[in-house]
Amino acid sequence: MPSLQLRWSEHEARKPYARAFMVTFVDADGEQLGSVALSGSDLLYWRQFVVAVAALTGELFIHDQVDSAADPQRAWLQKLTQMMPAAENIAVRPRSSFDHEHGRVFGFEVSCGDDRSAVVDSRTLLEYQDFQAAIAHQCGRLLRISPVEDLDDRAQRQRAWLAWLSDAVARPGVEEAMSRTWPWR
Repeated sequence: MPSLQLRWSEHEARKPYARAFMVTFVDADGEQLGSVALSGSDLLYWRQFVVAVAALTGELFIHDQVDSAADPQRAWLQKLTQMMPAAENIAVRPRSSFDHEHGRVFGFEVSCGDDRSAVVDSRTLLEYQDFQAAIAHQCGRLLRISPVEDLDDRAQRQRAWLAWLSDAVARPGVEEAMSRTWPWR
């Protein structure tokens, strides 16, 4: 049975425009057929993966189990779950910096366990799949949140993601918080 092998490089993940994952294609006899280097989002998004393989190799990548699934994206993530360590005990802390155009802006430092962390902006934080891809890219871990992924309705998924975030994201420190209390959580 042909298979894939994954390798993540922490060194590559820290470079701008890096491709932190090496995906090696292996035939049924165990012979390596070639490899491609991909970013976290190129690896995690099924269609983006297929496009990246075609662009980097000139080959079509067809995976019958994934392509025939009712939800190919879910099926692909299930395959990746078998090849990547899980992101567990996620903790998110806001941290501010000064931007010459926008003044003080917040980014979010995400602890992924094993002394690995990622830094994401607010847009990435608020979109589950973008957040998932950023964690994979920067930490080499696969984040799966069942209460989010199990929902088919887009609005319900977003509400479930925001509920998960409300538990995972710490408030800014006293010196940076707008107020002592924040009633919108």
